[in-house]
Order: sequence, then C-alpha cells, then structure tokens
Amino acid sequence: MQLHTKNSHSFVNHSFVICNTVMLQRLTHRQLEAFRAVIETGKVTAAADSLNTTQPSVSRMIADLEHVTGFGLFERRGRQLVPTSEALALYEEVERSFVGLAEISRVIEDIRDFRRGSLLIAGMPALALKFLPDAITAFIREEPGITVSLRARSSQAVLRHLISQRFDLGFAALDTDHPSVTRRPICVAPMQAVLPVGHLLGAKDRLEPGDFHEQPFVALGAEIATRSETDVFLSSANARPRIVAEAQLSASICELVAGGAGLSIVEPVTAASFAAAGRVIARPLHPEQPFRYDLLLPALREPSRVAMRFLELVEAQFEALLHP
Repeated sequence: MQLHTKNSHSFVNHSFVICNTVMLQRLTHRQLEAFRAVIETGKVTAAADSLNTTQPSVSRMIADLEHVTGFGLFERRGRQLVPTSEALALYEEVERSFVGLAEISRVIEDIRDFRRGSLLIAGMPALALKFLPDAITAFIREEPGITVSLRARSSQAVLRHLISQRFDLGFAALDTDHPSVTRRPICVAPMQAVLPVGHLLGAKDRLEPGDFHEQPFVALGAEIATRSETDVFLSSANARPRIVAEAQLSASICELVAGGAGLSIVEPVTAASFAAAGRVIARPLHPEQPFRYDLLLPALREPSRVAMRFLELVEAQFEALLHP
C-alpha cells in the first residue's frame, strides 16, 4: 500500500513536469508582447498599432495565451478591456522580464556601436611613451565609450602580459615566440641617426658608419639587443665613436642628443617623433639597419572588434609618422 502511494505521487510529479514543459513550449514571446500592449493601452486596436500588426492577430494571441495559462486575462467593459487580478499578477512578472530584455538590448547596441567596452594594452617604452598615447587619444575621441588601459613594459614583459591572455594587444620588439601568443610584424622601418639641431652632419642625406668616427656618441645600454646591431654597423668601417653616455630608452637618448650631448642611433618611431617636434635631426643610415615592431595577440581567443578598430588607427599612425 505504501509503495503504491509513493508511485502515485511520483506519477503526479512527472505529469506536472510534462504539463509545465508543454506550457513553456506553447508560450511565445509574441503572445507576451501582445498581452503587455493590451494591458498598457487598454484596447486591442491600440495594441495592434503599437506592435505593427492587425487587431485579429492580437485577439488571437491573447486567446492563445489564455488557453496556455488556463485563466482569463481580460474583461470587456464597453470599449475598454479590464485586466483580471490574475492578469495584473502576470503583468508584474512580464514587465520585469521586458525591462531586463530592454537593458540587454541596450548593452548589445552599445557593444555593437563601440559605446561600451574596454581595451587593455601593453607596449614597449619606445611606443608606449608617446606613439601609443597619441593613438589612444585619437581612438577615445572617436569612441568615447571605450575605456583604454596602457601598460609601458619591456618587450619581454609585454610578452608575459599577453601570455596571461588578459591583455588585448601587445606591442614589442622580440626575437622569440610563445605558443599562447600570436606574434606578427606590424611595422618594419630603418633605424635612424639622430643629431643635435644645427649639427654639421645634418647637411648629409644619410649617414654612413665612418661619419660617427670619434664623434661624441650616446649609446644604448649594453643589455639592449639593438646595441649589438649598432656595434656591428659601426665596426663595418672600423668607426670608433667616443661614447659619452648610455641609456636604456630611445626617448632618453633623444633627450640627451637634443641637449647636445652627442649623436646616436635609435629606432625609427622615437627618432621621427623627436624630429617632427624639431628637437633633433633624424637621418637614415647606409647601409640600412631595419627595425621590426611586433604586434602580439592572445592566441587562445579571437581579438575583439574594439581591438581591431584600434589596430586600424595604429597602422595608419605608423604610416603617417614614418612615411609623411
């Protein structure tokens, strides 16, 4: 007897679940839209106008909804439809759902139209001190709803940030790869000689290794990879400049050159920025010494639309700065 009662209870619960599932399958978003419109307008005709449909269509959807719910929703009083107490209780829940949907729709529109979002960028100092801030300024002027965060780090540190997959974009100069990071060149341009304004060598169109012989010279720190390439360039003509200072950053070197400390050779973006400001003279080298800037992307996820939009500005800025 006890077993029979338990099985009967289980059968009732199972039937209830089936009924609820069938109800959810028959309940449509369009029915709830029609119900909400009739509640708010009080008339089927007005509800039909607001939904861009016909009066018979709205009446049919209300009838279908009443059939699904199992209770009446409206009472007709003259030309007005008055909601039942059950309908008012249902409307409260429907309205909360529609408010939530409206907010989700606004968020979708904001994301699609770049009115909402964020961008986390790591960049080597040669780009993060001026070049990337200029690009970010232009970007947020066009897309003011996007929040941009910039970290200035060494190239190896930029790589580590991208390995974490938390950063959207990285800009570095590397000769190593990592399976979690996609690395590709974003710009390749020749290294530049930088001279104090008014220096006699500024009359030349390009500088050769011998031009640096016995000249006061501001060198990159010995730990910087580009330093060895510069040493090879100078030694090709047995040129021995007189090193008066060393610095780790191209911007620091250009500041020293601008102050008259000596000549130097730096990567092209910083040289072009200081030359455009009239603070140094920049001249190409012969033979050319190419410098490669790398774009780093997290390999385990696709770049966002915001990131791709920012990259368009960065590529245009490289072109404008290095090929005016």
